[in-house]
Amino acid sequence: MKRALLHFLSIVFLISFPAISQTNVDVNFNVKHTVGEVDTFQREKFITIHANQTENEWEGDNFTADLRDHFLNGYDVYLGRDTGGITWNLNFMPEDPTRPGFADPAQIASKGLNSRNNYASKTHLHAYEARKLNHVIAAQLHPFWTGESQRATSNTGWKLASPTATGEYMGRYFNEFHGGNGQPEPDWVEVINEPAYEALGGKSNYTNSLQEIADFHVEVADAIRAQNPNLKIGGYTAAFPDFETGDFQRWLNRDKLFVDVAGEKMDFWSWHLYDFPVFGGKMDLRSGSNLEATFDMHDHYSMLKLGKTKQYVISEYGAQTHDLRNDAWSAYRDWLFIKAQNSMMMSFMERPDAIAIAIPFTIVKAEWGFNNTHNVPYGARLMRKSNEPASYTGQWVYTDRVKFYELWQNVKGTRVDTKSDNLDIQVDSYVDGDKAFIILNNLLFTDEEINLSMFELGEKTISSIQKKHLYLSGDAPVFIDESIPVNTSSVTLSAESTMILEIAFDESITIDETNEEVKYYATEYLKPISANQPITFQVNDVVKNTYGETILRVGIGRDHGKDLKPIIKVNSSEINVPDNWRGYNQADKGRFFGTLEIPIPFGLLNNDNTITVEFPDSGGHVSSIILQVFNFSSNIREINPSQMPSSNYRIKGTSATCIGENNGAINIVTSFNQNYKATVSGPDGYNEIFDFTNTLDTQGLNPGTYNIVITVPAYPEYDIEFVVEIGEPEPLDVTSKISDSKNALTLNLGGSENYYIDLNGREIQTSSKTITLDLIDGANKLKVRTDKDCQGIYEEIFFIDKSFFLFPNPVKEELTVVVSDELMNSKAQIYNVLGTLVKELSIYKSQNRISVNNLKQGIYIITFEKDKNNVGFSKFVVY
Repeated sequence: MKRALLHFLSIVFLISFPAISQTNVDVNFNVKHTVGEVDTFQREKFITIHANQTENEWEGDNFTADLRDHFLNGYDVYLGRDTGGITWNLNFMPEDPTRPGFADPAQIASKGLNSRNNYASKTHLHAYEARKLNHVIAAQLHPFWTGESQRATSNTGWKLASPTATGEYMGRYFNEFHGGNGQPEPDWVEVINEPAYEALGGKSNYTNSLQEIADFHVEVADAIRAQNPNLKIGGYTAAFPDFETGDFQRWLNRDKLFVDVAGEKMDFWSWHLYDFPVFGGKMDLRSGSNLEATFDMHDHYSMLKLGKTKQYVISEYGAQTHDLRNDAWSAYRDWLFIKAQNSMMMSFMERPDAIAIAIPFTIVKAEWGFNNTHNVPYGARLMRKSNEPASYTGQWVYTDRVKFYELWQNVKGTRVDTKSDNLDIQVDSYVDGDKAFIILNNLLFTDEEINLSMFELGEKTISSIQKKHLYLSGDAPVFIDESIPVNTSSVTLSAESTMILEIAFDESITIDETNEEVKYYATEYLKPISANQPITFQVNDVVKNTYGETILRVGIGRDHGKDLKPIIKVNSSEINVPDNWRGYNQADKGRFFGTLEIPIPFGLLNNDNTITVEFPDSGGHVSSIILQVFNFSSNIREINPSQMPSSNYRIKGTSATCIGENNGAINIVTSFNQNYKATVSGPDGYNEIFDFTNTLDTQGLNPGTYNIVITVPAYPEYDIEFVVEIGEPEPLDVTSKISDSKNALTLNLGGSENYYIDLNGREIQTSSKTITLDLIDGANKLKVRTDKDCQGIYEEIFFIDKSFFLFPNPVKEELTVVVSDELMNSKAQIYNVLGTLVKELSIYKSQNRISVNNLKQGIYIITFEKDKNNVGFSKFVVY
């Protein structure tokens, strides 16, 4: 028998952990993972550059004779976005002589014909149309914007009359400059680039309204469609979708308003997403839980308002390196961008149906952005001059941003099932014939050991493993491409790094199982948090198979210092909430905004589900509630139990709530689904057998020791044993002692973890077993309680009269009583706790010795009487 001994007291459980941080990653190569209708790695979505093949920057004194071919074909990269052509042509377009403020349709047609013919003549560019399968065209802010701060066209000097004039020009532009023998029409059209960045204040503003921008998008979209109804139009190309700013006032005034006003007119949402790794000496990262919460909240509201979610065009993403903006090129600055690019892209790849395209903000050469003031080139470049940073001279060579494309060069295929037991290790995997790719990304700032388990290989053998690892060494990114042994079962993933394992097999992999992922949204969103008040959500119409998994996604926005581990119940069953979320703690952000990703037992899931979320403190909001359901074609998590790690079982024992209450509980949650059988035996003849697949809750248990034996009937040789202690609270125990100087009270506390002490109307909370409190002259009223009323309440009144004091206290043989002049010629009387007078004497001097060796051990009260008035009393102890 395999045995493991765990002892549980209250709700604390003890598990041994390895000294080095480790993550377990499982890959099921035979299980296709589908989201929506997407089940493959779409390079045209994710492996892109912010460029068009017609740009002149591909030409020049490059290290290679044909840079387009070397980069686009060599690394299998797709062209992402063009903002130049549509803007340049408007700046040179004549005004309509009969309609002031409109571009001249005849001139648009004429110039468009010239443009198409010019493109047709450049036959060397036509082959790269295959690299524009998902292309975006965006209008720059000026001269397209017609609101406040409008600018005229830079060459012809006239201003567009209205959003309708803007949209008419854009629609005619696509009709005349694209199609036929010209460039293909774009797949996605952004109405305008980052309009709120200039018009509505910076990253911290949350009071300005997006109304004018939303109205602009509606009118422009209508005018474009009047010319070309087939184009996909979207916006508002948000620079900072920081919904949580101002306790979600920014969301209400901007992004929610945009959905409300323009949502029906938009085919997609357009965002720019950036990490700020060096921002005024601080680190403000979107990668991780913040990015998840941003998508979740927007999708949730879109579903509520529009009845559906829409795709996202992420037309810029990566990192903005503010503190290095005026510096010369450096490999370190490239690294800051690359690591953000990898981390965000892994999140994008998890929602492939929702992402239309994701384009890193990497420009080919960006010579137009050279900073003459600081004499430094633009930072966001694929290419640099070979003598940089020493001088802006030499042949054009790649910056270190090319390492991203080297890393991802070969990845393709069908997405297959993966599982990581650490949210900070992002995992994905793809199978292409006899090859598989496992992608690992580390959101941690430390190295992590990854234990790999690969399933359903059958009789196949691994021919080779090629490891590609992109990480930081010193101040520069390092890309390692090396062969590793075929029996490798673990790898070390460097801090904030990305690794891709390319595994070759001796024959093709058969994919014969499925994992189909669907998200279900609650009927409400964005609900305020009040202390100890459950917030109730409904998630209805959930469809589930016999086997599967579920993640409850809880978006929360709260000030730093607030609790981030709520009590969550799903259909009345309390769920174990992990302490971890994706990425870092967001300490340098204005507040925490992130998604908690919480596994819940698949068996708890109903068609209609009630979810409650409760925090111990007030403030902030629950921004979204989503059930992420994975339906399996069979029990793909079932494995031979002898192969399961020791961490498979998470067992929690919960004590009885009060003395005499037999309501203890044992909860078991497993990482792997199996047909388990648990035999639980305990005090008073308790012996029960339970069947479960992933989670087991036993309630109504008496305090005592319980033995749990878990078996898997399909594997009769397997069993594992645990021992659990179910306790019960002890009675509250308080002893007190007043200092000799009578200015302090020391309490010794027992029976609980937390104590609430009220002294003279002022309550404090402590977990200390000993505490000293200041006393005042006169009556001091003490009350001590715990968080469980059944443990009792301790109350006592101490009268502090500094006209006398006693010592020693406690006393064994002789008690010394020292009095002031006002108690001279008084009478002292000693009573036991029953009120019986046991000793009496007259006080004629300042120091008096009283023999107590004839008194029994216990507590006594000494009182002082003068002129028939009680003038003082105190307590002492005889031992």
